[in-house]
Amino acid sequence: MENPGDSSLEHIIQKGVCTMEDIEGSRNLIRSLEEPIRSGAIRITEKKLRALSDLTRLKIFLLLRNGEKCVCEIEYLLNMHQSSVSRNLGILENSDLITKRKSGKWTYYRISDESFGEFVWKTCFGE
Repeated sequence: MENPGDSSLEHIIQKGVCTMEDIEGSRNLIRSLEEPIRSGAIRITEKKLRALSDLTRLKIFLLLRNGEKCVCEIEYLLNMHQSSVSRNLGILENSDLITKRKSGKWTYYRISDESFGEFVWKTCFGE
């Protein structure tokens, strides 16, 4: 069965708009993504990246890269209200980016996957 895009692909190539030199390699790449999509691995990554697409949450996440922090520290350092910090921490936690630890009346947050934290840091700062 012919791919619906094949006729438009031929048209593009004939017009010289694009050479499509490695179209088969690209098709194979798309096929290789099917299993991670079915398994949910790509959805998990999408959820994490979506959570970090907000500047406030990205700042909180990068702050936690330097170690565990309590809500009051994050409030103070980012000059934010407790409710806003807590809401954003909840989103980061629900995305499995951070975990929390209770100690008495205090709750401390930290990055749950240090290698992902390193990836985000390098992406932001190239270090």
